[in-house]
Amino acid sequence: MRTRIVHWFRNQRIQTKIIAIYLPLVFIPLLTLGIFSYQINTASSINKTKKNVQDESRLITTRIDTILSNAESFANVSMLELNKEEKLKLKQKGDQLNSDSVDYELLRAIENRLDFAKMIFPEVESALFIDRAENVYSTNSDMQYGTEKGLRSEIYRDVNKSNGKPIWFPMENRDYWVTHTEEPILTIGKKILDTETLEPLGILLVNIKEETLASVYRSIGPLQPNGYYIIDEKGTIISSQDKSEMLQPMEEISRVDVMSQEAMMEEIPGSDGHNILLSSVGFSKMNWKLINEISVRELTRDTRQVSQVILMIGGICLILAVLGAIMLSRSIGNPIMQLSKQMKRIREENIDQPIDVRTNDEIGILGSGLNVMLGRINDLLVKVKDEQKKKREYELALIQNQIKPHFFYNTLDLIYVLCKSGESETAGKATKSLADFYRVALSNGQEIITIREEIRNVNSYLSIQRTRYSDLFDFQIKIQDDMMDYAIPKLTLQPLVENSIYHGLKEKGSFGHIQIEGVKKDDVLELIVRDDGIGFSPNMLKQMDHKRSEERGSFGLSSVDERIKLYYGERYGTRIHSEPGEGSEVIVVIPFTTRGDSQDV
Repeated sequence: MRTRIVHWFRNQRIQTKIIAIYLPLVFIPLLTLGIFSYQINTASSINKTKKNVQDESRLITTRIDTILSNAESFANVSMLELNKEEKLKLKQKGDQLNSDSVDYELLRAIENRLDFAKMIFPEVESALFIDRAENVYSTNSDMQYGTEKGLRSEIYRDVNKSNGKPIWFPMENRDYWVTHTEEPILTIGKKILDTETLEPLGILLVNIKEETLASVYRSIGPLQPNGYYIIDEKGTIISSQDKSEMLQPMEEISRVDVMSQEAMMEEIPGSDGHNILLSSVGFSKMNWKLINEISVRELTRDTRQVSQVILMIGGICLILAVLGAIMLSRSIGNPIMQLSKQMKRIREENIDQPIDVRTNDEIGILGSGLNVMLGRINDLLVKVKDEQKKKREYELALIQNQIKPHFFYNTLDLIYVLCKSGESETAGKATKSLADFYRVALSNGQEIITIREEIRNVNSYLSIQRTRYSDLFDFQIKIQDDMMDYAIPKLTLQPLVENSIYHGLKEKGSFGHIQIEGVKKDDVLELIVRDDGIGFSPNMLKQMDHKRSEERGSFGLSSVDERIKLYYGERYGTRIHSEPGEGSEVIVVIPFTTRGDSQDV
C-alpha cells in the first residue's frame, strides 16, 4: 500500500503535489493546535492558580494570625494599664456600681485605658472588663446589655477559673457583651491579675468581628463563586464571604480530606457535578483551616473560548487553504518547470552563462538571485585562488623564519662563549632553550598550534635573548591556564617580542621590560606584547599600515596581521598602541578556537 502511494505521488504533476502536501500541512497543525492549546492552557491555568492560591493563602493566614496576636497583645497591654489604677486594686467583692454611688472617675479611667489599647490595636472591635465586684467597664455602652446573662455564662465562669492565660472562645452569635447581636463574634478572655500580688482584679473580654477576618481575603485573588472561607477544628465555617454559610458545617464531600490533612490542594468532584480545585492550609493556635474552592469550569472558561475561536478560525483557514493551494499550484507550477530547465542547462554547461529571466514575479526574482549567486561564485573562485596564493607566500616566509640562520648562528656562538667561560650550566640552559625553540617552530609542519606551545616557543626565545643581553631587559609572561589550550597560528608572538627587543629596547639605552599577557574579552582572545622601549613614531605606524597591504615576502608585524586575517577573517588581526619614548603595545586578537577547529579554517 505504501509503495503504491509513493508511486502515485511521484507520477503526479507539480500542481497536484502542491495540493496533496499543502492541505495536510494546514489541516493537521490547526487541529493539533486546537486540541493541545486547550490542554496546555488548561493545565497552565490550573498550575498558575495553584501557585497563586498558595501565595495568597500564606498571605491571608499571616494577616489573620497577626490579628489574633494583636488581640492577645491588646489583652496583655490592657492588663498592664489596669494595674496602674490603684482604686481598682482596692475594690472588694460587693462594691457594686449603682446609680447612687457611681465612681465616675474610676469608670472614665478604666474605659480610657481600654480605648487607648484599642487605638493601638484597631483590629479589636470592642472590649469589656468586669472587676471582682462585678462592675462592668466597656469601650461601647451597648456591650453592657445582657450583663446578668453574661455573669452566668460559661465564658465568665471559664475565664474566672483560668490562671491568667488568654482563652479563645469559638466564633458565635450571642446576645450579651457584644455591640451587635446579629453579627458573629470571636472572643478572647483573660483573667486580669495584680502584677505585684497576683490577686485577681477581674476578667477582660476582647471581641473581634468576623467581618474583620473576612475583610482580609475578600479583596485577594480573582472573584470566584465559592472563594475563601475558614473552618474550625470541628469543620464548622466560622468566616466566609457568603454569610448564609456562617456557623454551618462544610460540605461532606470535601470535609473528610480537609480534616485529615494539614495542607492539601486537589481537584475533587463538586456537589453540582463539576470539579472544583480545593485547597486547605492549617494555621493559628486554634487549629483553623483556610479553605479555598474554585470551580475548574469557571477557571477554564477563557481557555475553552480561545480553543473554540482557534477551531473556528482553523476551519476558515482550511477553506481558504484549499482555494489558495489550487491557485498557487497553477501560478507557480509552470514557471518552476521553466526554471528547472534553466537549472539543467547550468548543470550541464559553464556557470559563466547567466539564466534567462523573463518574468518579474517571485520566480523571476529567484532567477535573478541565481544570476547574482553565479556571479558571486565566480568572484569567490577568483578570491580563493588569490588567498591560496597569499597562503603559499606566507608559508614560504614562515619556513624561512623558522630556519632563522642568524639567530641560530648567534645562539651557537653564545653557547661556545659560555662553555669557554666555564659557565656550563648556563650553556646547557641555552642549548635546551634553542632545542625547544626549534622543536615548537618546526612543529612537524603544522601551522596551527596551541597557545601553550606558542608560549613555550616565546619563552625559549626570550630565555636565549636574555642570556645574550642580560643587561638589556627582563620579561614576564602572564597567561591563565584556561587559555592555554586554545589554538593560534604558529610564530605569532615571537616576531612581536623580537621587534620589541631589536627596535624598542636596544635603542632605549637603559634596562627595559617585556610583558606578555592574555585576556578574554567578550568573544575573542587578546594576547598583548608590551614593552617600555622607544615606541613607534607616527611615520613608522604609517609605514606599518602601508606594509599591511603590500608586504608579502618578509615575516614582520604586518605579516602576522595578514596571516591572522587569512585564517580567521578581517575582524581579527593585530592592533598597535604606541607613544614615542614611552613604549609600545601590540594586541593580537584571535577567536576562541581549539586546535581541531582551526585545522578546518
